[in-house]
Amino acid sequence: MKSCIRIPRLFLPRDFERWVAPPCDAPADLWQPLSGEEGVTARDCTIPDFLRGAGEEAQLEKMRNNMYAALENGEIERFERGSLLVRRETSHGVRKGILANIDLEELLPEGGGTIRLSTATDPELVLWRQRRRERSVLEFPHTLLCYRDKRNKIMRALEEEELAPVYDFHTRFCSLKGEFIYDFIAEELMHDLMKCADPCFGVLDGNHSLVAAKRHWEKVKGTISAEEAKNHPARFTLAEFVNICDPAVRPVYVADGSPVKKEELSAMFKADKKLPAKSLLPGSAGESRFLLEGREISYD
Repeated sequence: MKSCIRIPRLFLPRDFERWVAPPCDAPADLWQPLSGEEGVTARDCTIPDFLRGAGEEAQLEKMRNNMYAALENGEIERFERGSLLVRRETSHGVRKGILANIDLEELLPEGGGTIRLSTATDPELVLWRQRRRERSVLEFPHTLLCYRDKRNKIMRALEEEELAPVYDFHTRFCSLKGEFIYDFIAEELMHDLMKCADPCFGVLDGNHSLVAAKRHWEKVKGTISAEEAKNHPARFTLAEFVNICDPAVRPVYVADGSPVKKEELSAMFKADKKLPAKSLLPGSAGESRFLLEGREISYD
C-alpha cells in the first residue's frame, strides 16, 4: 500500500495560550476576544463559519494579512521538521494524537481511497472553506483521523522515546501537552502508522475541511506540471491521528448526541458508507487549532 503520510514542517506560536481558538462552527459567544489580548492571535487568522457571506472578501483579505503579520513579527516561528505527540485531558481520560501530513491524492471522489469520510458534506460549507483555504498562508489543523491499534503498540513504543517538551498548559477548552517527535523517530513512526490503516484512515472530525482542501488541490493541480505536483504544498494537509481502540476516544454523532459503537464505525469505514453531515468528535478542531503548518511560504 502506498503511504499517504508525510512528516510535516510545523510553524508554532511563541505564546501557546494566546493561540488557542474555538472550532469554526462554534457559537458566536465563544469567538468573543479574550480580555488583555494584544497583537495577532489565532482568532485573527481564521474566520468562523457563522460570518461567511457578509463582507466575505474583506474578511479573507484581513485574515491573510494577519497571517503574514504573525510570521513577520515573530509571533509564529518555523519549527524543525518532525511530528508532535499531543495529549488532551478529557472526561474519558487522556486522549493522545500524532500530528502528520496526509496526501490528498488518497481522498478519492468516488471513494475507496486510503482516507475515507465519515459523514456527507454540505456543498455550501465546503465551498466557503475552500475559498478560505485558497487565501491562507498558514494551515490550522482541523482534521482528525483514526487508525486501529488494538495493542496500542505505536503509542507505547513512542512513549519510550526521548521526546522534547513543547508545551504544557490549561485552557478554558481543555488541558494540553505537546512533545516534539524528531524526524529520525518520525520516519519509522509514519511507517508503522501506515500499517494500521485497516484498510483506511477514517475521518472523525473535519470532513468539510478535508473535502475543501481536496478541491483546492485539484484546482491547483490543473495549473502545474506533473513534476511540480509531486511535492506541492497544496497537495498535503495537516491531520491528527488517534487510535480508535483508545478508551479515551469516544465517538458521538453530533447531530443527535448519540454514541457510535467503534465496531460499527470501523465497519462503516471499510464499506465506505457515510452518516449525514456532522462530525463524530465534538470540539476536536478547537483543541488543536493553535498548531500551524506553512503552506504557501517555504522557509527552507
